[in-house]
Amino acid sequence: MATPATSTSVSDDSDSDSSQLVSPSSSLPPTAQPFRCSADWSRSSDVRRCSEASIWDSQELRRQAECLELEELAAISVNSSLLPTLNGLLLEAYAILRPKPLDYDQRNTLVDVFRKITNQIFGNNDGFPVVEPFGSFTMDIFTSRSDLDLSVNFSANTDDRYTRKEKISVIRKFSKVLYSHQSNGICCGVLPIVSARVPILKVIDCGTGIECDISVENKDGMIRSMIFKYVSLLDERFHILSYLIKFWAKIHDLNSPRELTMSSMSIISLVAFHLQTRHPPILPAFSALLKDGLDCASVERNILPFKGFGSRNTESVAELFVSLISKLLSAESLWEHGLCASNFEASWISKTWKKGVGNLSVEDFLDRSQNFARSVGKVQMQKICTCLRQCALNLLDFMRGKLDTPKLKTLLCGQLSPDDIVSKPRLKHGKRKRKWELCPQGRYAFQKRAKRGGDATTSSDSLPAPASNKVFPSVYDRGTNIHRFVPIIPWPRIIPSGFGYGLSLEFPSGVRPHPGKGILGRRPSNAVPLNQWNSTSAAAARST
Repeated sequence: MATPATSTSVSDDSDSDSSQLVSPSSSLPPTAQPFRCSADWSRSSDVRRCSEASIWDSQELRRQAECLELEELAAISVNSSLLPTLNGLLLEAYAILRPKPLDYDQRNTLVDVFRKITNQIFGNNDGFPVVEPFGSFTMDIFTSRSDLDLSVNFSANTDDRYTRKEKISVIRKFSKVLYSHQSNGICCGVLPIVSARVPILKVIDCGTGIECDISVENKDGMIRSMIFKYVSLLDERFHILSYLIKFWAKIHDLNSPRELTMSSMSIISLVAFHLQTRHPPILPAFSALLKDGLDCASVERNILPFKGFGSRNTESVAELFVSLISKLLSAESLWEHGLCASNFEASWISKTWKKGVGNLSVEDFLDRSQNFARSVGKVQMQKICTCLRQCALNLLDFMRGKLDTPKLKTLLCGQLSPDDIVSKPRLKHGKRKRKWELCPQGRYAFQKRAKRGGDATTSSDSLPAPASNKVFPSVYDRGTNIHRFVPIIPWPRIIPSGFGYGLSLEFPSGVRPHPGKGILGRRPSNAVPLNQWNSTSAAAARST
């Protein structure tokens, strides 16, 4: 029997009412059977004592997790002669899915448009407020269909000094302006969600189909994005693996906290954790990066000495992909005993939260009392484990020659048709009806397409500053043949005129964009000019 450990419960503002996932104890080694409580115990304090009694200490959990990981990896029967083929498959999928230059241009211009709207609503005081991107866009792990996360910041402080009431007020003022644009068919899906843990405003640009999630003073989200942006520049395998695993989770419906599955931050943190726990490690413990504070300068200063940290580990993306699936499967029976992945310590630890053990536990490296995977429900965790098990079986069939490469690619990544990965509006409905009849053409507006190919791969010897106004593709120190897989892919073309905001993009010579309608599209005939809106609507917005 494993030695129980008394674990201190910590705060966790969980979005899920789910309890711990119960796995059969028969899946554990005979020497590690968990403690079982008497059935006649009451469902009050006795149940809580029962839960605490089944929590193991960190050392025992770490030992069990490592042993089970080796067993899972051995079960896949890795055929070393097929690893180069699997590696090529994964890199090809990565290259096809990577955003194109226009995807960066569209999102950078959308950021500029929202900055101008913000200044019209709230004015400008020494450069504030300012709209800044974060999330998958700044971490450069987005696809053309990904949402764009934006934060309206009123100061340069790294701490969040805005109350919830103040944030909701900003959201409502912003939504009032966007409702007027929605009535003109420029955008659609305007939906303020003020009851969420982090109040946000959703809006979809009709011309590009890009959905934007606007929050206020989301400094925590920006800092986490900045840290992962820096970490991804230490070793390109982290960026590639994060991109592939996130996409795999998305197409298997495992990447939606609203549906009680994994958040993007929990997925990326698990990938980083896997690379931290390889032998030798590829990434350092985050405690070394955050020892001098959370500001950009301190993190950059601490991360620079770790360039080349993982060079002694020569594992390919394919080897890391297979071993990551094995690691996650091996933990299936251990989450209920307090197993938690810690990027801060770069190790498995034992941890409980306010509601007990988590169905999936991934420690927030900034606020260690929080669980990145708090949204994961009990039933949804079973679904995650089922998908992981099926992925391992597919890899096993491939290693045994029972599954060919095209079939495996489809099972892992779906149909990688270029037309299927073009961004399209995806409307999400709230509880209240939003008068879609005001813009019937906006609800089903899709961006137009034109063919163009190429890539924009460059090289650099230094870490780019995440604080830059623009986001560009990630670059790495050492050469790579990844981009030789990039095919000629049709992609959308628009005229990003900013409908009166004075913004424009430079297109390559010889390319004639198709006109489109939306925030970045052609100015509609019935749109209110910005100067008129400035003198009327802006004053009304300030007074609300």
